[in-house]
Amino acid sequence: MDNAVPLDSPRGRAPAASAPRIGTRSTPPAGTPRPEHFGGHPTVGTFFYDGKPLGGKSTYCTGSVVHTAAHDIVLTAGHCGRGLQRATHRIFVPQYRDGLSAANQPRGVFAVSQMYIDPRYVANTKKPTSDLDLAFAQVDPNSRGKVEDVTGALTFTPTTKYTHKVTVIGYPSSESVNSKHQAIRCPVTTSRLPGYRQVRMTCTGFYGGVSGGPWIEDYDRTTGTGKVVGNTGGYNGGGNDANDDWVTYAPIYGKDAKALFNDAAAHRTVGARPPYQPSTDRPVLPGSAGTWQHASLLASGGFRPTGHSTMIAVWTDGEVTLYLRQRTGRLRPRAAAAGLQQPLDSRANHHGRRLHRVQPVRPDGVLVRR
Repeated sequence: MDNAVPLDSPRGRAPAASAPRIGTRSTPPAGTPRPEHFGGHPTVGTFFYDGKPLGGKSTYCTGSVVHTAAHDIVLTAGHCGRGLQRATHRIFVPQYRDGLSAANQPRGVFAVSQMYIDPRYVANTKKPTSDLDLAFAQVDPNSRGKVEDVTGALTFTPTTKYTHKVTVIGYPSSESVNSKHQAIRCPVTTSRLPGYRQVRMTCTGFYGGVSGGPWIEDYDRTTGTGKVVGNTGGYNGGGNDANDDWVTYAPIYGKDAKALFNDAAAHRTVGARPPYQPSTDRPVLPGSAGTWQHASLLASGGFRPTGHSTMIAVWTDGEVTLYLRQRTGRLRPRAAAAGLQQPLDSRANHHGRRLHRVQPVRPDGVLVRR
């Protein structure tokens, strides 16, 4: 998120693998958490390369050391890995300290020797394969030893759950939003990004450079250890269509992520994979097809300050229904459009329920809370 643009904006030629996150951003709901700047942990660091050298005005993505028998693997985002594949003089710097030379960094620097990325992953898309936005960097030892022996490690943890209490860590890249290039962390509870094998969280200040950062369950604030259940990335490179710095996504780790981890841990060439099988429990519209023939516009997103996805339907007669997502993933209509402030009027919709009339306030017709 260079120049205060959320989540890793383009940074020129190689390794320009970051998602274009330029657009109109909205104000976070009241009560949205704010991150804490802190001194970082040895287990988490940032990358540099020939076009973004150590000591410059910005960093490139975030990585975390994960435990393997080889003690030399760093987890990051797939779109960061694509960039690092094309770069030269690639290094990982644990617990980076701005203003210090490579020789004086607390744990030194580690040269990246190999990247492991799922071949089906295409960087910064909104497709189901954005679920595969993770990568592993193999790094060479430095004068102090192998990276895991120097820093300790997180535990790579596959999961099928979408609700986790985690601490998310990252290094915002631009000095305009992170003048001292410190790490940030934010404790949050995740929810599902509907239709994807990804989770979402809300916390302000997650600008470019945080991609690849770990989402840590059972986080130890002293050691920086715990179980990493996701990394910043996924849909659109890790953020919503509005490019909000306070909405961030992460893929969770299923069998495909585990297979990639096994390849990296064994220093094994990543082979061809079968076509990716996306989530089969994508949202289903309630009601009959006849009902939805009367819908002129559908918009999904976080329209209520709860962290849960909702959907708004605008009907052909101008009426509006707010649908709330249940724990099962199903949508149910809300009798009154809670969270939509200062309604213009209220009347019965096609379901015979009372609802509020609201107006689209953006030129592209996207409905937002007023």
